[in-house]
Amino acid sequence: MKQHPIPQDITNYKFHLIGSMTLKQFAEVAVAAVLAFIIFKTNLIAIVKWPLIFFTVGLGAALAFVPIEERPLDHWIQTFFKNIYKPTKFFWKKASKIPDFFNYKISSVQSDFFAPNVNLNPARKQRINEYIKSIPEAEKVDEFDAGENQKISALLNQFNDVKVDQDQIKIEVKKQEKPNLQTRVRDLKAPQEELDNKKYSTNQIFGSVIGQNGQKESEVIIEIKDQSGESLRVIKSDEDGNFVANNPLKNGSYQVIAEKNDQKFPILQVELTGQILDPLVIKA
Repeated sequence: MKQHPIPQDITNYKFHLIGSMTLKQFAEVAVAAVLAFIIFKTNLIAIVKWPLIFFTVGLGAALAFVPIEERPLDHWIQTFFKNIYKPTKFFWKKASKIPDFFNYKISSVQSDFFAPNVNLNPARKQRINEYIKSIPEAEKVDEFDAGENQKISALLNQFNDVKVDQDQIKIEVKKQEKPNLQTRVRDLKAPQEELDNKKYSTNQIFGSVIGQNGQKESEVIIEIKDQSGESLRVIKSDEDGNFVANNPLKNGSYQVIAEKNDQKFPILQVELTGQILDPLVIKA
């Protein structure tokens, strides 16, 4: 079984005389020494005297310096004698108890009525009379006001008695005219299929791409390579299907390769000689 440490008393301070010896330990050792000295001075025979002296001194030292389970020996001795004289048998005796709702008693109700104490001295009466007089009375209507009120009510009742002839009420319904809407057709100019080569410089490659449906194709990737197969320019056709290489190239032969999805375009051979080229047309 696992041993658990017993909580120690750390709240009560114990005065120490010498080192870790408390006042209680010193008293136990001193009492044992005094008793041993008294036994030593008696006329008992040595075989009885010396065992008593050693027992007294040993008991005093054990009480002072030998704890058991972190508790002093005197605590265990006191606990031993207390438990010896305590009863070890307990008997349970059943006692009849009447439930509380059977012990209910009707409390006596006082039938005397005590009237509240009212202070009716003369000063109190005078204040009550002044308060009653200060309450405004209902205004009395004289004969003139009564006649005016009757005339006004009769005039208002005449408005309620007015009858309206339904035949005199005419409701005119006008038909809403439809707005005159005119449609206009604008002539849309078709995009130019041919590019003006005057806008471009010498050795600048430009042109347009036409797809299988005969219309110009946008988003077509055009790659320009030299004779060694090195890629020099990669451009893409615009919404109108046109493409332009931004920077002019050196004189020589070049390949123009177009690619888009599953469409196949022919590879064009272009020879640059330092002059303005005609626009290229790549057809699928």
